[in-house]
Parts: sequence; structure tokens; C-alpha cells
Amino acid sequence: MKLETCQVGMFKLPGIVLSKEEITEEKIHEMDEWRQTEQGVGTRMTNLLWSFKTEAQRDWFILRWSE
Repeated sequence: MKLETCQVGMFKLPGIVLSKEEITEEKIHEMDEWRQTEQGVGTRMTNLLWSFKTEAQRDWFILRWSE
């Protein structure tokens, strides 16, 4: 899955934009379930945009979901 880093909101939190062509409802549901576990990080802002408290959390997300 293609991921592009960005900054989110007025506090410029680390973020990720997911590829619209590659994301499915099933994948979104899987990511939400993972986020709710103790290993999961991030906040889903939209189906394509995620924000994180730290760059380390963003890097963990990228490590988990990039293929």
C-alpha cells in the first residue's frame, strides 16, 4: 500500500495519506481494529488521512501497513 507522509492540523502533527486506489472498506476496518489494540497507534481522520502524536508512532504505522 502506498503511504505519503504529511502534517495534519494547525499543530502540524505527523500524518499519513493513504492511496485512494489501494484502500478498501475491508482494509479500513482492519486498520481500525488494529488501532484499538495495545500495539495500534494513530487516529483516523478520514478514510485516507491518519494523524499521530509523534513521528515514532507514524513510523510504527508505516512499518506495520506498508507492503
